Amino acid sequence: MRKTWDYVIIGAGSAGATLAGRLAQNSDRRVLLIEAGGGDLSPLIRIPGLVETVIGSRALNWGYEGEPDATLGGRGLTWAAGRALGGSSSINGMVYGRGLPADYARWVDAGNPGWGWDDMLPYFRRMEHWTGPPDPARGREGPLWVRRFEDTDGACADVMDALIRQGVPSAPDYAVGITDGVGLTQATQKNGLRHSAANAYLETARGRPNLTVRTRTTALNLIIEKGRCVGVRAVRRGRVEEFRAERETILCAGAIASPKLLWLSGVGPAEDLHCLGIPVKHALAGVGRNLNDHVNIKLSAFVNHRTYNTRRAGLSALAEGLRFVAIRSGPATSPANHVQAFVRTDAESPAADVQLQVMPIGFGTPEEMARDGLTVVVSPCHPEARGRVTLRSDDPRAAPQISMAMLESRRDQERLLRGCKLAYRALQEGPGRTMGGRIYAPAEAPRDDAAWLTFFRETAALNWHPTSTCRMGPGAHDVVDGQLRIHGLEGISIADASVMPCVTSGNTNAPVIAIAERAAETIAARTG
Repeated sequence: MRKTWDYVIIGAGSAGATLAGRLAQNSDRRVLLIEAGGGDLSPLIRIPGLVETVIGSRALNWGYEGEPDATLGGRGLTWAAGRALGGSSSINGMVYGRGLPADYARWVDAGNPGWGWDDMLPYFRRMEHWTGPPDPARGREGPLWVRRFEDTDGACADVMDALIRQGVPSAPDYAVGITDGVGLTQATQKNGLRHSAANAYLETARGRPNLTVRTRTTALNLIIEKGRCVGVRAVRRGRVEEFRAERETILCAGAIASPKLLWLSGVGPAEDLHCLGIPVKHALAGVGRNLNDHVNIKLSAFVNHRTYNTRRAGLSALAEGLRFVAIRSGPATSPANHVQAFVRTDAESPAADVQLQVMPIGFGTPEEMARDGLTVVVSPCHPEARGRVTLRSDDPRAAPQISMAMLESRRDQERLLRGCKLAYRALQEGPGRTMGGRIYAPAEAPRDDAAWLTFFRETAALNWHPTSTCRMGPGAHDVVDGQLRIHGLEGISIADASVMPCVTSGNTNAPVIAIAERAAETIAARTG
C-alpha cells in the first residue's frame, strides 16, 4: 500500500466523504480517506424507517457518554456520532435543512467575513439534487438527493395547521432563506432509501485509481515535524502505519473526535497537555472549547389515529415492510420528523429563535409506546450553553470527556418555555381537537414556569448536532482561520462541524456538507 498521498483526509463522514469525492475529481491528485468505522451496506443504514435502530447500534454509533450535568439533576447525556462510511449522515434522521440566513450573519459577526448566507448559497446549490419545485435558490444537478417528504402523517399535519392558525407563517420550502415558518420536512433520500454523503460523493468516486478509501483505520495522532503536519499515524488490522500527505492533511472527524485527535497529537491547551503527559507540539488554547449543541424537550400526546407506534408493530410492520419493498412508501421511508417549524417566539428577535420538529410517534414507557401518539420536539435555535471536549488520558482508545451544563443559560430556558407553551397549544388545538388527542408528556399541564423547568431538567435530551470545538475565527480561543487552516500550524486544515462559530438553526448535516464543498474548492486552489 502506498504510504504517501497528496491529501490525507481523516474521517469519512459528511465532510470527509464530500472532500474526498471532490478532490479526487482531478486525476492528478492522490487522495487517501481513512475511516475508523466500517462500510455502509447494512440495511439498518439504507432503510430510513430503521433510524432508531441504527442510532442504537454500538457498531454504527460511537455513542459518547457525557459527564454528569448538574443542570439536569446529575444526568449525563449521550452524544451520537456515526461510525461508518458516511459518518453521521449514515445514522441521522435524514432531515435536510440549511439553517437560516441569520445563522450565517452570526458567523460573520464572529470575525469571519465571506461566510454569510449569500456566500454559502452557491455551495448548497452545488451539493443538491433537489427533486421538489424549481427555485433559483435550489440546486438540481448536485450529487446529494433531497426530497420533500409528502407521505405526512395526519396528526403531524394537524399540528402544522394549528401552528399556522397561531400565526406561524407557512413555509413550503424552509431552506431558501426564510426568517421563520413551518413546512413539510425535506429529507436526504433517493428512491425511498437513505442518501448519505457516502452515497452522494463516494459511490462513483471510489472507482477512480487516484482515490484510496480505508475503513477500520483508526487515527492515533497527527505527525507534526518542524511546525508542519505531514500526515497521520493510524492503526489498521492491528498494525500501526504512517500515512503522509505531501500537500495537506485534512481533519474531518467531527466536533467530538477532531479535538480529541488534536489533543492526542500535542495540539491544544499547553497546561492541560502537560497534565496528561502529552508533549506540546503546538499550543492552541481553544481546541475542545465552545462545544455547542441543541438541547431538546419532547412533548407527546396520544391520538385516536394510527401513527407509527402501531403501524410499525406486529403484523402491521410486516405489511408496511412489503409496501416498502413493492412501492417504496410508508413508514419504512420516513425521516425522523414530518414537519419542521422555525418559530419567532420573541417579537424582538430578527429571526426564528425556536425550532419545532413534529414526529409521527409517541415516546415514553413501553406501555405508552404501545399506543398511537405523536411528539413535538422543542429546541432553541441558538443555544447559549457551551461545553468542552477534553481527554481522560493519553490513551487513544479512551473515550473523550464531554462536559456541558445544558440548561445553565436563563435565555435558553426562556426560549424553551416559550417554545413548549406554543407546542402544547398546538397539540391541544390540532390533534387534540380533531383526533381526541391527550397530552401525556408532561403527565400534567405544568402550573407555572417552575413546573416546566422541572420537566426540562428531568427530560431534556440532545438533538445530536455538536459543533464549534475547533471554532473558526480570529480570537484567542479560535482554532482555524477563514480558510479553515489551523492557526500557526502548517499543512493541516479542519473541515467539519467543529469549525462552526456557533451551531446553525435546525439540523446540521447540510451545513457540514456545504462547509466541505467550500473547503474542497479552497484547499484545491491553495495547494494545486
